[in-house]
This record gives sequence, structure tokens and C-alpha cells, in this order.
Amino acid sequence: MNQKAALCKALLAGEVVSIMTGFKMMGTTNVPREIGRSIERAFDVEVSRTKKTGKTRYGGECNYYEYRLNRTQYNKDGIAKMYDYLKEH
Repeated sequence: MNQKAALCKALLAGEVVSIMTGFKMMGTTNVPREIGRSIERAFDVEVSRTKKTGKTRYGGECNYYEYRLNRTQYNKDGIAKMYDYLKEH
């Protein structure tokens, strides 16, 4: 399974993907780029982004995003393409 297929599988399963989960689960080091390039543009779907705020290990503030696949009528055809892609890979 390649990174694109792993992202598809996670998003189709309803999982929330962030930079950390992308790195740990899929080996993707740049989730924001891959979501845009490999998912949204490749399958013509919309992925929602939720901004989160946290603290670093040193107490500083940090921001990151969580990504979810929107299960809307607009994404219906793209989701079907994603399932087809997973069957091939």
C-alpha cells in the first residue's frame, strides 16, 4: 500500500488525520500537501480542516490542523473514485 492509498483508507474509514497521525500511521511527513495534492485534486473531493491549538513540550503555543473527509453529496463521485483506487492498490 502506498501513502496515497493509506490516506484514502484512513479518510474513508472516518478517521481524523493530522500531521502526527499521518507520520505515525502512514509515513507521510507532509500531510497538508498530500491532502491537497493526492486527495482533493486527484479525486475532486473536499476535506475539512479544523484548526487546533496546543502546547509544545517547552510550554510554547503551537497550531496544527485535523483533516476529515466530508460525506456530502458534492463528494459522492470522488468518494467512489477513492474506493476504486483502493481496490487497485
